[in-house]
Amino acid sequence: MTARLAIVDDDAAFTGYLHTLLAAQGYGIEVFHSGTALLEGLRAGSAPNVILLDVLMPDLDGIETLRAIRQARPAAQVIMLSGRQAPQTIVEAVRLGAADYVLKPGDPDGVGEAALEAAIRNALERESLSAEVARLSAQAAEDPQGTQLSWSSGAAMQPVLAMVERVADSDVGVLLRGESGVGKEVIARELHRRSPRRTRPFVKVNCAALPADLLESELFGHERGAFTGAGTTRIGKFEFAQGGTIMLDEIGEMPAALQAKLLHVLQDRELTRLGSNRQIEVDVRVLAATNRDLDAMMRSGTFREDLYYRLQVIELRIPPLRERREEIPSLVEFFLGKYAAVYRRPPVRPSRMLLEALLAYPWPGNIRELENMMKRYVVLQEESLLIGELVRLQQVAQAAQQAAPAVAVPAPAAAMAAGGAVAVAAPPAPPVMAPPPPIVMPPPAPIVDPDDQVIEDKAMDADGVDLQVLARNAAMKAEREAIDQALAKFRWNRRKAAAYLKVSYKTLLNKMKECGISEPAGAS
Repeated sequence: MTARLAIVDDDAAFTGYLHTLLAAQGYGIEVFHSGTALLEGLRAGSAPNVILLDVLMPDLDGIETLRAIRQARPAAQVIMLSGRQAPQTIVEAVRLGAADYVLKPGDPDGVGEAALEAAIRNALERESLSAEVARLSAQAAEDPQGTQLSWSSGAAMQPVLAMVERVADSDVGVLLRGESGVGKEVIARELHRRSPRRTRPFVKVNCAALPADLLESELFGHERGAFTGAGTTRIGKFEFAQGGTIMLDEIGEMPAALQAKLLHVLQDRELTRLGSNRQIEVDVRVLAATNRDLDAMMRSGTFREDLYYRLQVIELRIPPLRERREEIPSLVEFFLGKYAAVYRRPPVRPSRMLLEALLAYPWPGNIRELENMMKRYVVLQEESLLIGELVRLQQVAQAAQQAAPAVAVPAPAAAMAAGGAVAVAAPPAPPVMAPPPPIVMPPPAPIVDPDDQVIEDKAMDADGVDLQVLARNAAMKAEREAIDQALAKFRWNRRKAAAYLKVSYKTLLNKMKECGISEPAGAS
């Protein structure tokens, strides 16, 4: 986006010269010939990135205008312009928050122009940094997951949380590994929250979200003109995170050339923006996360071994949700409460039937998949839809598993041809898995309708949960309620009720019989 500058000066010839100079460099320009005109423009909605303000003006001078700007736009970047050095004015301007004080350009050697251009670049950089810090602070305030791990108290997570406790107060690199959606970012935020850097920024960069050329600029920044479209200087995420923590998510997607540059930054604690030769020191703790098999990538040469060992001082494997089923009730309660407030919907509480279905599902998308499903539950307020979706997803997973080819272990061909007995090494036995910890279920909601109790008992027996039965029963229950309501609405006029339900009269009669609905005595 083009940076916008406001020029405030009563000298029309000088503003014309400055307009031509800066517009040629790609800036958008607004010109005001008095401090009063600028303040009126700001009140009307003008929002320049940088204000170039003359010190000596009639009506309202530069210092008084600066005081008024500070009240109207406290974060505005203001550069004071003057035709001469005036120490007292400089001190007062700085005290009032001016970003810089520059002599007006116009000398034959172009020294003044270079100084002004540098001051504008620095002011734009400060504005960009302030905006990013505000965005990250707002993001952290909106993300309650980033502030607590009270729901991650299951047995499978205890080794992870114990290691978080041990290493959080150090600056060592941590590599977070695990499937997509298991909560790697939550653990990274917890490491930052418990560290001495907690008051500084936490910055996340998704290495898979940008192409290689843009990712380098995103991480390390660039100077104006470094590449096509680089209209202004921009600082990178490493500089945004100065003194804090940076999380490099999906690190396995980073291109090989950029891996070498990242390794240099980690080793030397210095970086160079694109288009610059100036080294910038960085003090940042680096956390990395991936769902890729980095060991296989190192063997194939697509991930640098030296970078891996720089990142993996401590390695944490976050177990998938299917190994942490005891957390599902707490997660469900957490997400339902959160999104009921976000979407302004009445709070919902899952029935025992739905909770059993959630516990039986393998959750290939992990916590992220569960969160999205709870969003739908809050918005739609219809439990049977969720149960039907769980059944469908379970069937798809089972079909994929059955379609997977069986792996045979062939005997050596020569021995088979000779007909001799050959000792063939048996494939390694699968690891013995410890039985899952007992699931502590919340007390079920009281069930008033005895028919509903029968439905749940049929779907849940001592052998487990039948999701298909759950779905059929939930659908029948919904149909029965809809038919009862339609018949009551039309005083048991079944033809009107059928038309209202958009089914044929014969279908309605069959459904009534299937659901056990009969006309009450005295109905007309």
